[in-house]
Amino acid sequence: MLIAPTFITPLSSKTEQLQIPIKSRGLCGILRKADQEETGKRMLDSEWMSAVSAWEKIYGLLLEAPPSCEKIVLYFHGGAYCAMSAQTHRTLTHKISKATKRRVLAVNYRLAPETRFPGALYDAVQSFLYMIDPKGPYKLDPKNIVVMGDSAGGGLCLAMMLYLRDHGLAQPEGAALLSPWVDLSFSYPSWKNASLYDYLPDNPGELKAMNPASLYLDSPHLVRHPYVSPIFADNFDNMPPILIQSGGCESLRDEIMDLTEKMRKSKGTMVHHEIYEDMVHVFQAFPFGKSTEAIERIGWWTKLGIPLITEWQSRHPIQPTEVKVGSCEREQQLPPLLLGRRHRSIPC
Repeated sequence: MLIAPTFITPLSSKTEQLQIPIKSRGLCGILRKADQEETGKRMLDSEWMSAVSAWEKIYGLLLEAPPSCEKIVLYFHGGAYCAMSAQTHRTLTHKISKATKRRVLAVNYRLAPETRFPGALYDAVQSFLYMIDPKGPYKLDPKNIVVMGDSAGGGLCLAMMLYLRDHGLAQPEGAALLSPWVDLSFSYPSWKNASLYDYLPDNPGELKAMNPASLYLDSPHLVRHPYVSPIFADNFDNMPPILIQSGGCESLRDEIMDLTEKMRKSKGTMVHHEIYEDMVHVFQAFPFGKSTEAIERIGWWTKLGIPLITEWQSRHPIQPTEVKVGSCEREQQLPPLLLGRRHRSIPC
């Protein structure tokens, strides 16, 4: 997102700064080197966002210390890995907190070009592991955390879940990805003439000085790494339930559509994709009528959709078969969300 974020803090909100201590956690793979270099002295800035009532705001009621059973949203902001922060996204995280009835922890992961890949991924993994650390102050159950992100933050969410899965670490309860940026190679045709409909520039991959991928990566050969561009992952098997929302005329339309198709062919992973006609990139951050509708569906997905899918999966292990929504023969075997109104996340 490049134009919607603002530093304005909603009146019916409560923010609280949190510094996450970063320490070596014995991480493997591409994060091994970064993990070994940690001295235990670095702190990662983040911010709690809570939607509170006007009465609570006026009288300054303080929230009690969060119990280990608290359910939260872990949020990663967009900005092409080069810009924005938890503070610029307060309006959006406030709406998400209000819709989900959860506190939102927005993480200020390190940005490029000062910190290159895999710095942002490392910070994302560290923040998740900190929240579920049995020796930490929160001790949250991983299944009480829904991860969310917009644009680059959505891609970072997906990359983090792939890393957690690949290395046998705990997974979050589910995810909601808002116009996730999952292909840093800009190889899909919807990037051509994007500015006719969207506010993003045409073909950013052709830019020399301001190509976000070149600022984020040390080498162009990394652009197809699945933790950089999750669209190129070998598979999306055995991941938590994922909601994807995208605009019908946004620049990332084609890569998000392809991502959804690949996820639908995976084993044990439920994905639900909502396309909003005539909407732009991360339209949820703008004051559009459909933005309110989309935020409400994120709330329903978090409060009821994910639990429904989790219960259904426990009773009906998903097989690697193609699902045809219109098939009468398969109707009774479909997951609950696919039988809802217009195949959206809100039931009839």
